[in-house]
Amino acid sequence: MINVISVDVEDYHDQLALDFQNRIIPPDEEAVRCTDRLLALLDEFDVHGTFFILGEIAEHFPLLVRRIAEQGHHLGIHGYHHHLVYRQTAETFRASLERAKKLVEDVAGQPADAYRATAFSVNKSTPWAVPTLVDLGFKYDSSVFPFRGRRYGDPSAPRVPYQYQLSDGRSIWEIPLSTVVKWGRRWPVCGGGYFRLLPLRITDRTIAALNAEGLGAVIYLHPYETETSPRIERLAGLSLKQRLHFEFFNFHQQLRRSQTLPKLRHLFRKYRFGTIKQLIAETGNAQAARQ
Repeated sequence: MINVISVDVEDYHDQLALDFQNRIIPPDEEAVRCTDRLLALLDEFDVHGTFFILGEIAEHFPLLVRRIAEQGHHLGIHGYHHHLVYRQTAETFRASLERAKKLVEDVAGQPADAYRATAFSVNKSTPWAVPTLVDLGFKYDSSVFPFRGRRYGDPSAPRVPYQYQLSDGRSIWEIPLSTVVKWGRRWPVCGGGYFRLLPLRITDRTIAALNAEGLGAVIYLHPYETETSPRIERLAGLSLKQRLHFEFFNFHQQLRRSQTLPKLRHLFRKYRFGTIKQLIAETGNAQAARQ
């Protein structure tokens, strides 16, 4: 059973400016240092992953994108800036995604055929999103989180990879984020804060349980989750409510970052990991064998 390791390549600091002030600033060099940490760890264990790259990262740090490609990782797109999909129009979504895809592919010299929406923000209010992905040549999407969450999630979505069929007969593979079923509901696991905050023994048991179901776990993380001493400057002009939110947000986002790399080391030693492309290749072969 193959499990997926996926990385959303983005910068923490310019996201703070975007989320709290709707202001775009250049990404920080910290994004390069953090991504290189992950690349070194993956290289150590000869593991390849799927990297969903923001266009702005490719714009400011093209050599980083080339290193990701040269190391043999599967390339994907995370948008151009870290804008939520449901806050865009169909036209701006297409333009920004097309721009990001072209830039990453030009820099890397190879296709980027996977996509993940920022904050899993493709939902029922964005019916044009998936057809746009297919129009632009994407083969894989990993934007669906099949649980009921406060900010995102679709509890009615399948928990297993599936082909999303368009009315015109075209399709795209959907690779949902990992959830487990317990106490009559679905629980998110294996990614972002869920991966960072949950004890290793729970993550370990979860992957084993998913594999026993015949499901590959889909781990996702951000490079900044490896940075234990980030330089965070308070944004000017925030209201009292925003300042409180800013402090809590940064506190929460820095919890247990020191555990990210040790957890990955343990899991890489114990389980088999690869890319979304590899997962789907094995899924397709297994389906063909059953037919």
